[in-house]
Amino acid sequence: MPFSFFKRKPDTFDYEAVRSCCNCHHTFKGRYCNRCGEKILEPGERTFITFLNNLLNAFTFLDGKFVRSLKLVVLQPGQLSRNIAEGIRVPYMKLVSLFFVANFFYFLFPTFDSFNSSLYSQTNLMGQHSVKARGLVAKEVERRQLSMKEFEEKYQAQSTNLSKLLLIILVVALTLTNMVINYSKKNYFFDHLLISLEFYSYHLLINMLLLPVLAILLVKLANQVHWNWSEILEDRIFSWPISASVLYFLVKAQRRFYHQKWYWAIPKAIVLFYLFMETIKLYRIVLFYITIWTI
Repeated sequence: MPFSFFKRKPDTFDYEAVRSCCNCHHTFKGRYCNRCGEKILEPGERTFITFLNNLLNAFTFLDGKFVRSLKLVVLQPGQLSRNIAEGIRVPYMKLVSLFFVANFFYFLFPTFDSFNSSLYSQTNLMGQHSVKARGLVAKEVERRQLSMKEFEEKYQAQSTNLSKLLLIILVVALTLTNMVINYSKKNYFFDHLLISLEFYSYHLLINMLLLPVLAILLVKLANQVHWNWSEILEDRIFSWPISASVLYFLVKAQRRFYHQKWYWAIPKAIVLFYLFMETIKLYRIVLFYITIWTI
């Protein structure tokens, strides 16, 4: 049921009346044309109250489909994709929409430096790549005759814009990986895409947003003196709980979506986890170079 502050009125719609569709002129009974899907617009739907209610739903994402979908993703990984693949779609939010909502919230509240990798992370925390990155940044700063602060601001703005687009590449990469790992299941590309979208929706909302926020709240509640929450969220600190969360999803998804036995689900999940981590490393390097070239 959609979120609403307004009392719902009894349904007085005449479902037996024969109507003509304004779009395709097909005659039918009910609220929706059974040929093109066009909805009959009632006078009550033209009111200002209805407009406010629809506007509220659009900006809060508190409608039943979002809550129901998110609950399934967290508690039963893989089941939402399985339901949608089997044709049970009406009760749930479209997975591509759920992914973009997760993407929106992650970039709105970027508490964890992972997909939108900062210039500091690129030049200090990524091993051999950081050595090359520092040299390239120094050359670009000198060539463009900018201060380091000005260059970093330009880099961060461009990196944020690009990372929103490049996340789609990660989804496709995981889709192709799932196709290879689970080739024997003979699923369609669309099926593998569904579970990949579900995984990244979970990863963005739970691992990249919820876990960091909980860590910040715990630190504040503990009243630790002079603790910097950004340091607590570094990769080396958060790698264990996030790794456990990722493996939890991958194992459960192998079981529910691909119907794997436990003795196959666990090793396949471990392989997927390793490839996922390597893909993230490659993604961050690619993001750095594309950002530098397009500033």
